[in-house]
Amino acid sequence: MDFSKILTKHYNENAWGCGNTYESMMWQDTTLSKPSKEHLETLWNDILKDEMREQRNQLLKDSDYTALPDYPNREAWLDYRQQLRDFPSVWSVGVSFPTKPIS
Repeated sequence: MDFSKILTKHYNENAWGCGNTYESMMWQDTTLSKPSKEHLETLWNDILKDEMREQRNQLLKDSDYTALPDYPNREAWLDYRQQLRDFPSVWSVGVSFPTKPIS
């Protein structure tokens, strides 16, 4: 888990210092309590899912041309693109994206 990435995204306006562990994270903001480790884990998982979606969207964009009616092996590419669209519903950390078909 990247604490600095989480804190920068969700607590950028609060005062904090960051170490490599929850225990070493220095919460200096007096207006807000230090977020729990569990809450930060939830935010981290949200960041990972957002990054996965960005990568998935790029893969869809990069394969747009394969949906043209005369593209070779079009059905396999359409299936791949559907798998990409469905991917967020089956994704978890460590799960790989579907494999591109051979053109």
